[in-house]
Amino acid sequence: MLPLPMQGEKEILMAVASIEMRFEEGTKKPCKTCKWQTPDPTNPEQGQCTVGRTEMGAVWKRWVRDVFNMTCGKHEAGKLSFREHV
Repeated sequence: MLPLPMQGEKEILMAVASIEMRFEEGTKKPCKTCKWQTPDPTNPEQGQCTVGRTEMGAVWKRWVRDVFNMTCGKHEAGKLSFREHV
């Protein structure tokens, strides 16, 4: 099996920075309103972010501890459609 070609270091750092979650108290774009956030069924203040994908297309989930004050560069308001989910 041949190794996959690596992206340049700058492109990798920019891609990681765009989905890096950060705490911003009172943010205008909280995870709560993002279509990529899946709420936790037992605690509505927490959830999972599903915006990240691996090179093979698999979902890379991240735990969100505070959906009201966390945000990232990939925030998209709305609901996740079935086609985007699969």
